[in-house]
Amino acid sequence: MDLLSMEQSPGTYRADFVLYGSLVLLLVSLSLWNAAPHPAGWLAALLAGFALWSLIEYLVHRFVLHGIEPFKRLHAVHHARPRALYGLPTLFSLPLFAGLVFLPLLVLLGLWPSLPLMAGVLAGYLFYGLAHHLAHQGLSKKWPGPAWQLRRQRWHAHHHGGQAACYGVSTGVWDQLLGTGWRKGVR
Repeated sequence: MDLLSMEQSPGTYRADFVLYGSLVLLLVSLSLWNAAPHPAGWLAALLAGFALWSLIEYLVHRFVLHGIEPFKRLHAVHHARPRALYGLPTLFSLPLFAGLVFLPLLVLLGLWPSLPLMAGVLAGYLFYGLAHHLAHQGLSKKWPGPAWQLRRQRWHAHHHGGQAACYGVSTGVWDQLLGTGWRKGVR
């Protein structure tokens, strides 16, 4: 296991949370510096970024990780070994976020709207990471977690049960809107 491996060491896995958490705080701080005259616009941009992340998460999981080789094969390892600390290394995810999300936002909207939007996207990614971690690792047998976590865990277990459904990890909104949600009567 190293910095380029899909299976991560516990330290590398935790470092991802610290790095992205720090990056969210930095972007929030930078964007707040300019947002003082427009707090409602700043909050709207932050929330829009969070929503944008949820759509990115759904689309990548459904159409890339379950549809395009070699990503489909790499993601199958996660399905085969769901408790392993397996995921995209930060050395790949960070340039992808910068090039495929932040750069287009910057070109289309300029710096100041892009900062809170990107902070929201990365906050969403951080929340996804937490939800996904808890879905696979749980908290403890004595305290399984809050109700939202248990719902996300059951939702994600349905996905890992072999169903072509429940692609959203942090939210089921896009699954419900696009017809891939958990359906009663389906295992």
